[in-house]
Amino acid sequence: MRRTGIYLLVILSIVVGAAVVTDAIVVTDRERMDEFIDSVTGQVSESRIDNALRYADPSKVTMELVHDGHRRRYSSRNAAALKPDARKALASLEGSKLRLIQESISLDGERARIALRLRTDAGLANTVFDLRREEDEWILRRVIVN
Repeated sequence: MRRTGIYLLVILSIVVGAAVVTDAIVVTDRERMDEFIDSVTGQVSESRIDNALRYADPSKVTMELVHDGHRRRYSSRNAAALKPDARKALASLEGSKLRLIQESISLDGERARIALRLRTDAGLANTVFDLRREEDEWILRRVIVN
């Protein structure tokens, strides 16, 4: 009887240990959205912009940037222009800090929408990011900055 109890305890420990390891290895969509939010908030710098742009892949998914009423699309045809355009658009914020005031995350199957209200040195900014899942990665489809 005592031996059976020990075996059950060992089996239970293995099952619980496997569950903990699996939870630590598996990254949920919500955790990925939180990582994305971390990449687009904080101190604005070239490296921070590059980090946020790793979510964009115009060769896979056409990306649209809407800023100050101007709309620009990036695809495999003009993908190389995305990074310099993003740096140029954010040049006025270089060195300032984007502080998260409010966030809304909507996940619907292969699509996600992240709406952020940010405080900048110049005031408030509202930003919407639309993403699409391609295989196991989330890729930006649209960025709207107001």
